[in-house]
Amino acid sequence: MHKIDLSHNRIKISKLLTIQVVMMLFAILFTYKWAVNYVDIIEQRFLTNVIYGILGFIGVLIIHELIHKCLFFIFSKGQKPQFKYKNGILLIYLSSKYFNKWQFCAVMLAPLVIITIGLMISFYHFAYSSIIFISSIHIGYCLIDIYLAGITIINKFKYIRSTDEGIFMYHHLPISINNDYE
Repeated sequence: MHKIDLSHNRIKISKLLTIQVVMMLFAILFTYKWAVNYVDIIEQRFLTNVIYGILGFIGVLIIHELIHKCLFFIFSKGQKPQFKYKNGILLIYLSSKYFNKWQFCAVMLAPLVIITIGLMISFYHFAYSSIIFISSIHIGYCLIDIYLAGITIINKFKYIRSTDEGIFMYHHLPISINNDYE
């Protein structure tokens, strides 16, 4: 068993935030370089990009968490996920359900894929530079999801349980649990 709980270690959270900011800046640069070759970008002022980027990200964040919630609901066969805001981190969890690693990775990575594709399609049609900011902020926000999916795959964990205390990863399903696992 391995437990991941970022809420108690402030050093890890500050490092994660720094990496997220660097990733956001890299995504802005990469997306601009890509966009120049394929579309005519409708440039906006820097402050406009930042304001629309943050406001747009709030909307994207709601959609992101709803995708997590829907997938947790689907994979748990109807159990309602719970939300908890703890030390600056929004947690969605199901204390009584164990997921296999592919279900967990799908839950973690689906918002990144779905929202990024949606934003790129909308950018292709509307080409406002603020859409690049929204997408880049979202990609930076998704780093924790990528991190959790990566740990699951690299360490060959087979079962994952998300609780309000953290995420527990197992190589074998605990024997004492009646999980209705398929």
